Amino acid sequence: MENNNNETFNDPLSDDSEENLRMENELLRLKLKAELGGDSHSSGNLDPALENEFLKQVMAFESNYANSNRAKVFDILGKPDFKRADELADDLIESALAEVLALLAEKSIEVDFIGTYDNRTKYAFITDELFDHEADDFKIPGMVTHFIYEEFHPNHKLDIENRVVEFLNAWFEQKPWISSAFSDEFVLPNKTTATKKEMAEKLKTIFDSYNAFTEYKYAIKDISFELKDEGGMGYAEGYASYKAILENNDEILIKGPFKLYMSCEYGWWSIFHIVFPGFEC
Repeated sequence: MENNNNETFNDPLSDDSEENLRMENELLRLKLKAELGGDSHSSGNLDPALENEFLKQVMAFESNYANSNRAKVFDILGKPDFKRADELADDLIESALAEVLALLAEKSIEVDFIGTYDNRTKYAFITDELFDHEADDFKIPGMVTHFIYEEFHPNHKLDIENRVVEFLNAWFEQKPWISSAFSDEFVLPNKTTATKKEMAEKLKTIFDSYNAFTEYKYAIKDISFELKDEGGMGYAEGYASYKAILENNDEILIKGPFKLYMSCEYGWWSIFHIVFPGFEC
C-alpha cells in the first residue's frame, strides 16, 4: 500500500505539461474516491502543481489512516521512563517538562495550552493523563498531532473571555459576521428574538451608519457562570468607549458599560443577549 501512496504517472497523459498535470489530478481524485472513499473538490483556480502535491498528501494521509492502529501516547513514545509530577522537586519540573515536550516533538506530537498554567500542572497533565490517552499510531512527514489541554479540562472563564474579545474586536472593526458568536436564538432589547442571519442584517445597518469606529478601548471587569448538566449560563461585563465617524467626518463619542449574556451548549459558549453602547434594535 505504501508504494501506492507515492504512485506517480510515469507515462505522460498529454504533450502539454500543465494539461498532463490536470489529467493526473483528476485520476488522483478518482483513485482517492475509489480506493479510500474520500472525495476532493477544486475551485479550478488552484495551481495544478500545488493541487497535485496536495492530492498526493491526502492520498498518503487517508491510506495511512485507514490502515493505522490506535495506541496509547505512552506506547507511541516508546514507553519512556518519566517520574510522576509529585515525585519531582520544584527545581526539577522545568527541565522535566522540556524533556517530555522534546520527546513528544520527536514523534510529531504537540500539546497546546490556551490558558496560563504552571509547569507542574503541564507536566502532570502530560505524564498522568495524556500518556494514557489513545491516538492514531501513524506518522506522515510534515503532519503534527495536536492535543489541547482545555479539551481535557475545559476553562469556561477563558472561553467566555475569548468570546467577549471576539465580539469586541469584530464590533470595532464593523464586521457583521460578529453574529457567528451569537446563539441560534438571540434575544433583542425589546424581548423579541432574532436569528443569526437577522442579527447580521441588523448589525450591518448599524455599521453602515458610520464610516469607522476609532480610538476604541475596553476593560472586562467581571466574568461569571454557572454550569448545569450539559449546559450553563453566564455573563461578562465591563466598560467600552469609542469614537464613531459619521459620513461628514464628524465624530461622536460613544461610551458606557456593557454586559454580554451567554449560554453554554456542548461545551461551547455563545452570546444570546447584549447590553452594549451603540447597540440599539
